[in-house]
Amino acid sequence: MRTLLVLVAAALALPVLAADEPIPWEEAGKHIGEQATVEGRVVAVHCSQLSCLLAFEKSFNRFTAVVQAHRFDALPPADLESRFKGKRVQVRGKIEERDGKPEIVVDDPQQIALASERRREQREAEKAAEKSSRADAEMMDRMANVLARVEDLTERLAGVEERMDTLLTQLEQREAALAAAQANQPPPPPPPSYGEPQPRPGFETLRTLKRGMSRAEVERLVGVPQYVESSQGWTTWYYGYGRSVSFDSRGHVASSIGFPPN
Repeated sequence: MRTLLVLVAAALALPVLAADEPIPWEEAGKHIGEQATVEGRVVAVHCSQLSCLLAFEKSFNRFTAVVQAHRFDALPPADLESRFKGKRVQVRGKIEERDGKPEIVVDDPQQIALASERRREQREAEKAAEKSSRADAEMMDRMANVLARVEDLTERLAGVEERMDTLLTQLEQREAALAAAQANQPPPPPPPSYGEPQPRPGFETLRTLKRGMSRAEVERLVGVPQYVESSQGWTTWYYGYGRSVSFDSRGHVASSIGFPPN
């Protein structure tokens, strides 16, 4: 796209060439059937009720410009003679052969003008076209700069998006690893009961803490202790509020403190 814009801008910046370069009236016969602009000095003007002939040589036997009578309202004979006789003139139109000589039939006042006026018009048109071309070239340059900035911004956004995708992937991997680690961890132990009675099956509701109970039975009835001490085969579980249970070397209740009597 940028290359296309540069090429268009370069084409617009080229100088505007005249599309219709005048040819000398002496060479008009070489361009029969062509649309052209013929330039030369009008040496004689002859008008009748049928037409006006503007001759570029006195015999009227070579190139002439012809204004038919039905166009006298736009091109009056008197004006043709006063304006163009003895002046260098440019005539535009299709060069046709009539009576063995080339001629251009003038139907529109825009087809004939003084060469100086026509050149001035051409210069003004060329200047306007050149100015327009420069403006177009500047506009294309600005468009190319804008496009370059848009492309740069697009590349930056693509980089940001790529980094975000990477971060999201890493987060997903971490979440998956954390979920897997949590799934493999054992459930947390129940909180300390501080010696308060724990829920137990109905058939044990009448049972209380007694000597000879196993550690499992004590834990089911009283709960998990706050901390444990062991010494010389004895183990003591400490609950809150000064309560404790001591086990012998076989793991059976030997004594308790702070619990209701057996």
